[in-house]
Amino acid sequence: MDAHYKRLALLGFTPLQIEELKSIFPGAELIPVLRETIRKEISTADALVSADRAVLDEVLNADLLRKASKLRWIHATGAGIEHYLIPELVESSIVLTNGKILQGPGVSDHALALLLTLTRNLHLTISGDEDVATPRPIELRGKVAVVVGCGGIGMLIVEKLAAFGMKVFAVNNENLPYLTMLQKVYMPEQLLEILPKADVVICAAPLTSKSKGTFGAKEFAAMKDTAYFVNVSRGALVQTAALLEALQKGKFHGVGLDVTDPEPLPQDHPLHSFRNVVISPHLAGMSDNNFTRRYENIMLNIDRFIHDQPLINIVDKERGY
Repeated sequence: MDAHYKRLALLGFTPLQIEELKSIFPGAELIPVLRETIRKEISTADALVSADRAVLDEVLNADLLRKASKLRWIHATGAGIEHYLIPELVESSIVLTNGKILQGPGVSDHALALLLTLTRNLHLTISGDEDVATPRPIELRGKVAVVVGCGGIGMLIVEKLAAFGMKVFAVNNENLPYLTMLQKVYMPEQLLEILPKADVVICAAPLTSKSKGTFGAKEFAAMKDTAYFVNVSRGALVQTAALLEALQKGKFHGVGLDVTDPEPLPQDHPLHSFRNVVISPHLAGMSDNNFTRRYENIMLNIDRFIHDQPLINIVDKERGY
C-alpha cells in the first residue's frame, strides 16, 4: 500500500507533537483523535497510535474494534498490555506494539533503590524511630540474587546487581545468552529449585494468564527467612494474602513493592504496618528520559509502518507480552 493512503489516528499527543509528526511524515494522513471522537474516526484508520495510556485504557474495547474494519496496527505507549488482550484483538490480524524495553533504565534503577533502602536500613534511618533497634546493614557483594523475568527491565536489573558483586541467576521462559553477569538461567517451572539459594529475589516478569500469582505460599516458604523480595512488575504476580502471611510469620529481612494487588493499596492495609516493608506508588517507570524514548519509538514505528517495514516492539498476543 502506498504511504499516501495510510491514515493514522493519533491519541493523546500534544498539538506540538502532532505538528512535528505531520512535518516529518507528509506522505501519511495523521488525524488527532480524542476519547469523544475516536469512534467516528476509527472506521477509516489504518493505525491507532496512542501516547496516553489512560485514554487508551478507556477506549480500547470490543465495540471500538468492531468499528475498526481497516485497522492494522495499534500502539500502546506503556509496557503492560494485559488488559488490552481481549479476544477481539488477540484473534484479529491487528499488530499490537508497546513500550517494552523503553522503561528498563528507570524501573531497574527503582528496583535497586528499593533493595538498597532495605539492605542499608535507609527507611528506618529516615523515619527517625529511635525506640526500635536498627539491624546491621548488609552488603550485596557475594550474595545470591534471583531475577524473575529477564526482558528489557530484568536484564538491566541483572546488570546492576552483577555490578554490585552479586551472583545473579535468572528465571525466564526463554533461554538467554551466556553472559558473564549471569550464573545460570532457569525456566519458570524450575523456580522452586533456585529460590532456596537466593538472598535477594526481584520480580520483573510480565503479567500473563500463566504468570499471575507466581509468588504464593509455596514460593515464599522456599525462600530464606532472611531473604529480600522486590516486585517492580505487576502486583498480581504476587498473592498478597500469602505475602502477608509470610511476613506475619517473620519471613524476610525486607520487602520492596512498587506494585501491589490491589492497587492502589488502601492506607489501612496490613502491609503498611511492617517496618521491613517499603511501598512506592507504582512510579518505577517514571524518569526524566522515558517520555523521550517513548516518542522516539513511536516516530520510528510510524516511519516503518508507512513504508511497510516490520514494526519494533511487537507484542506476542498469544503469550501476552
